[in-house]
Amino acid sequence: MLKQQFGKISGIENLPPPPCIIAANHVSPYDPPILVLMLYAWLEKYNKKIIFLVNRKVIVLFSPLRRYFGMFKGTKDGLNEALNYLTNGFPVAIFANRDRLPNRLRRFHLGPVYLSSKANLPIVPIGIQAKEEVFPSWDLGKMIRNYFYKKDIIIGKPFYPDPKKSLLKNTELLTLKVAELIKKDIVLG
Repeated sequence: MLKQQFGKISGIENLPPPPCIIAANHVSPYDPPILVLMLYAWLEKYNKKIIFLVNRKVIVLFSPLRRYFGMFKGTKDGLNEALNYLTNGFPVAIFANRDRLPNRLRRFHLGPVYLSSKANLPIVPIGIQAKEEVFPSWDLGKMIRNYFYKKDIIIGKPFYPDPKKSLLKNTELLTLKVAELIKKDIVLG
C-alpha cells in the first residue's frame, strides 16, 4: 500500500546498532510507517522495532499499526517512557519539527537531545524529502497528492550532544544537521 512512496534511501551505513535516538523532519502523515518499512532490514538485523514518540492524534490515527511499531505520547511522561525503551535496547524515533514550513525547518523540539544526554546514546539525524509536503497537516488535498509522491530518506552520521553546550544549542545543531541533509534553511527561535 505504501511501497509506491519508497524513494531513495542513502546513508544506511550510518545507522548504529540499537539503541539510539532517531530525529527526523516530518513531511506527511505517512512518515512513520514509511520510515519503519524503509529501515526494515536494519530493524530485522537486530530483531527490534522502532518506538515512536508521537502526539495523541497520531496514536488514534495509526492505532491499528501499533503492534508493528510502538507508539506513545509525546509528553514529559512520554520522555520517561522513551528512556525505558532505550534502556531495553530499542531505537526511539521522534519527528522533531515544531511546525512545518515550506522550504524551511523551524528549530526542533528539545526531546531528542534531552534523551541523548540522559541515556548517553547517539542521535541519528534523518532527513525526509518529498515532492510536496503537507502544510498544514490537515490539508486533505495535499495529503492525497503527497500519498502519490516518492519520499527519499537521507540518514546522517550519528552524533552525541556536546556536554559543554546547552540543550537549546545542541538542538539547534541537530536541526542544522537535518536541514543540511534535505537542503533547507532553518528558522531558529
